[in-house]
This record gives sequence, C-alpha cells and structure tokens, in this order.
Amino acid sequence: MKSSILTLSAALLLAGCNQTAPVTSAPMVPPPEAAATPAAAGKADSITAVAAAPAADGTAAAPETVIPALKEVETLKASFRFQPAPDADDPAHPRTSAHLVVQGSAPMDIDLGKFVGKPDVVDAAKAKAANFPPGMLMGFRSYSAATGTSSDLAVLHVDGRRLRVVQRRVEETAPEGGKFETSREVPLPANTKVVAAAMTKK
Repeated sequence: MKSSILTLSAALLLAGCNQTAPVTSAPMVPPPEAAATPAAAGKADSITAVAAAPAADGTAAAPETVIPALKEVETLKASFRFQPAPDADDPAHPRTSAHLVVQGSAPMDIDLGKFVGKPDVVDAAKAKAANFPPGMLMGFRSYSAATGTSSDLAVLHVDGRRLRVVQRRVEETAPEGGKFETSREVPLPANTKVVAAAMTKK
C-alpha cells in the first residue's frame, strides 16, 4: 500500500513539472508609418505642378481696356488723311497711305494701311448705294483698275466707348459685295462724342 502511494505521488510530481507555462499576450506595437513611395511622391508633385502651372502663354488673360470717363463731355473730330506712298516694286500703280486722325484733348493718328490709287471718300448717298454700314461716321473706297477690286473701309462709333474700323473687298465680277469685318477697335473714354470733320489735306 505504501509503495502504491509513493508511485502515485511521483507520477503527480512528474506531471506538474511537465506543464507548459501559460502564454501571455505580447503588447501590440503599431508598425512604423509607411514612407511614401517614389511613385506616389512623384504623382503628388505632378498634381501640385499642374495646379500651380501658369497659363499656356505664361501670362494671365489681359482684361478689356477701359478708359476712365471724362469729367465733362468732349466732342472729338475724326477725319482721314491720305499721303502718297510710292511702291518701288510697282511704280506704275502708286499707293496711298491712309490715316484716321482724331482731334481732341488727346489727339490720335491711326495708320489704316496702304491702298491702291487715291481713295475716294464716300458721302451719305454713295455709302447707301454701295451698302456701307448704316450709321457709320465716315468711309472711303479704293479701286484697282488692274484687278477690278475695290477696298472699302468705314469707321463707326460703337456703344459710345470705341471707334470700330471695318473693311471689305469687293470683286467687280462678284454678284454682290463682300461682308465688312472688323479690322481694329480704338477705346474711347465715356462722355465722348465723335463727329466727322473735313478731310485733312497733306
């Protein structure tokens, strides 16, 4: 009996020595923050560059020119001035340099270009017969006998804020005249009136 008790005690002691220690939970350590990959960084830089990129021409769009209004109403006088402009390449067909002259507190001399022969300033009757723009201030026609082509030019006062120069070409054999197209606009201050004056001879 004593031998049986000793054998049982030894077995229990051996079993106790062979037990595995309990597993304790290791503290969770957050992984280090992942560094941005070169591809991601490159993409971010690319987006930033696009957002900060200037306009295609490198400059911001220029606003429309607006001249401050005058304190008092001023009447400007507009007229044409024609000057001979010899053509060395074609001396048999002289050309004429045309200018739009505006007289006032801030006079202007606007080069309209060169035309064949001597332009003919059109009056109201001629302008109506040739379908010049209605309400124009003044206009002229230059005719080339060699080509049978007329070059028409008219000046209009638009919206009380600008002078508009329109031009067209008319072929002698065409069933109808061409369409006037704007070649330039000259801004004017508000409170400005424009009238056609006598042509300046020079």
